[in-house]
Amino acid sequence: MKQTIITLILISSAFSTSTRAQESVLVDIKNITPEEIRVGGFALDRSADVKIEAVGFYAGRRHGLMFTRAWILDAGTREVVWEIEDAEREKTKRSLAEYFDVISLPKGGYEVYYSSYPSYFYDDWDGFGNFIDRIFAKIFDEDEYEDAYNDYREEWDSFKIMVRGNGRRVEAAEIGELRRPFLQNAFVSIIGLRDDENERQAFELKRPMDIRVYAIGEARKDGTFDYGWIINTETREKVWKFNYRYSEHAGGVKKNRLVDEALSLPKGKYVAFFETDDSHSADSWNAAPPNDPGFWGLTLRVDNPAMLKYVSTHDYVETEEKNIIVKITELRDDEFRSEGFKCKRGLNVRIYALGEGKRKHMFDYSWIIDARTRKKIWEMTYRNTEHAGGGSKNRLFDGLIHLDRGAYTVYAVTDGNHSYWDWNTAPPYDKEHWGITLYAVDDDFKPGDVGEYNEDDDTSTLAQVVRMRDYERERERFTLQKDTDVRIYAVGEGMKGHLYDYGWIEDAGTGEVVWEMTYIHTEHAGGAMKNRVCNQTVRLKKGKYLLYFETDDSHSFEEFNDAPPYDPAHWGITVYVAEN
Repeated sequence: MKQTIITLILISSAFSTSTRAQESVLVDIKNITPEEIRVGGFALDRSADVKIEAVGFYAGRRHGLMFTRAWILDAGTREVVWEIEDAEREKTKRSLAEYFDVISLPKGGYEVYYSSYPSYFYDDWDGFGNFIDRIFAKIFDEDEYEDAYNDYREEWDSFKIMVRGNGRRVEAAEIGELRRPFLQNAFVSIIGLRDDENERQAFELKRPMDIRVYAIGEARKDGTFDYGWIINTETREKVWKFNYRYSEHAGGVKKNRLVDEALSLPKGKYVAFFETDDSHSADSWNAAPPNDPGFWGLTLRVDNPAMLKYVSTHDYVETEEKNIIVKITELRDDEFRSEGFKCKRGLNVRIYALGEGKRKHMFDYSWIIDARTRKKIWEMTYRNTEHAGGGSKNRLFDGLIHLDRGAYTVYAVTDGNHSYWDWNTAPPYDKEHWGITLYAVDDDFKPGDVGEYNEDDDTSTLAQVVRMRDYERERERFTLQKDTDVRIYAVGEGMKGHLYDYGWIEDAGTGEVVWEMTYIHTEHAGGAMKNRVCNQTVRLKKGKYLLYFETDDSHSFEEFNDAPPYDPAHWGITVYVAEN
C-alpha cells in the first residue's frame, strides 16, 4: 500500500504547475456518453515522455473496468502501446477511479481511444439498459443497488482521458495522416466497413512474394460474421480466409478477431473480398469495439517497399467460368432442382457444392446418380464437407471424381430457411454458388465430350408412375414381347417393417401379383429414415402387365413432412429393361 501511495505521489508530481507550463495538451476527450467510442491523436517529433490522466468506472477487483476502456495505438504500426489497465489507479468513489501514468514513446504518430461500451468480460447482453441492470445487481447488495445505479448515471459525465507532452495535437478528422507510414506499403485497403457491405479488390503479383495480411472482423467459434478471403482468379482456389480458429482476440468484445500474418503467394491474379453482416461494424458497434476500429476490414501490404513495383491493382471483373457441365446455383428456400447430362467418354470432374449442415446432418445439399441404374454415385455429406465461411452451418465440398461414359442426373435441394438472399446467419464466402456446379478438368476436354440427357427419351423405360402425391393410386400398362429381365426402381415410405407408399406389378390377364415392393427388400433412400428405395432386377414372362403405386395421406412428392429422399422426383415406381 505504501509503495502504491509513493508511486501515485511521484506520478502526480509530474503534473506540477511548472511542468505543465512547458507541455501541451495533446488529447482531451471528455463529455462521453454511453456506448460511444472517441478518438484523438498526437504526433511526436522526437522521443518523449507523455503523461496520461483518465477517469473511468471501476467496480472493484472482481469486476474491474466493465464500462471503461482507454488505450493508445502507434499509428504507424497499429500496435497498442498503452492501456488503462497498466496505469496507477486511485479510487475516488464507489464506482469511479482516477488513473495516472507516464510513458516513454518514440518519434511518431499516435491514436488515443476511449470506449464506454460494456466490457469484453461480459459478452452475453441484449440491450444496454438490461445489461447494466444485471451487472449492478451482481456487484452490489440489494440495499446498495439503487444508489449505485443512480451514482453511475450521474458520474458518467466524469469519464475522460487527457494526454500531455511536448508534441503536436492532431484532430480526429486528420488522424488519417498519421496512418500513412502503415499504409504506404499497402496495395489493398478495404477498411472502415459498415453494416451489410461487400467490397472486393483485384490485384496481380508479377512474381512470387510474401505479403502481409492485416484483418479485423467478427467471429465466434460458431461462425464468422464480418470476414474476408482471397482467391486465385485463375484456379478459383481460396488461398486465404478469415476465421475464428486462425485469428486472435482484437481487443474489446471477444468476438472481435485479428489476423496479422505473413502469406506466401505465387505469381498470379487474385481478388480480395471482405463482407460484413447487419450489425457490429465501424458504422455502429453493438458491443465494445476492437483496439483498431478504423481498420475493420482487410489490408494487404508488403514489408519491402521495393516489391510494390511487382504488384498491380485493377477493377475486379468476374471471370467467365470454363468447362461447366452442370450449374444449379443461387438456390432459394424450399427448392428442388435437377439436371441430366451424358458423358460421351470418361471424364475427371470437379464438384463445387455449397449447402447447409449442422451436427453431422445436411439440410441444403446435392447428389449425383447414374441416370440408368438410379444408383447414387456421389453425395454431399457433413463429413466430406468443410466450413464455407460465415455461419458454421455453411458447408463446402470442393473435390474431384471420375465419371465413366454414361448418363447422370444432378440434384440439389434446400429446406425452408437459410438460402441465397435469405440467410438467417452470416452467408458463406461464395454465396452466389449456393447449390452445385460441375466442371470438366481434363486438359483435353472439348464441349462435345458431354451432351444433354432427358429421361423421357430413354428407350429403356417400359412403364413409369412417379411424382406421386398424397392419397393417390395410379397404374400404367406395359407389354413384354418375350421373357425379359427388368429392373424395378421404386421410392416410397416405410417404417419398422411396414410400407405406406409402395408399388406392385399385376398380370393384366389374371390379376395375379407377380411382384410387390416389401420393406425387407428396401434400403434407406436418403433424407428421413422413412424414405425407402427398392432397386431390384427380376425376370418377367412374355405378356401384359399393370404397374401400380399407392400413397397414404402424408409425406409424398412436393408434400414431404420430413427430409426428402435423394431422388424425390421418382417417388413412385419405374420399370426398365435391364442392361446386359
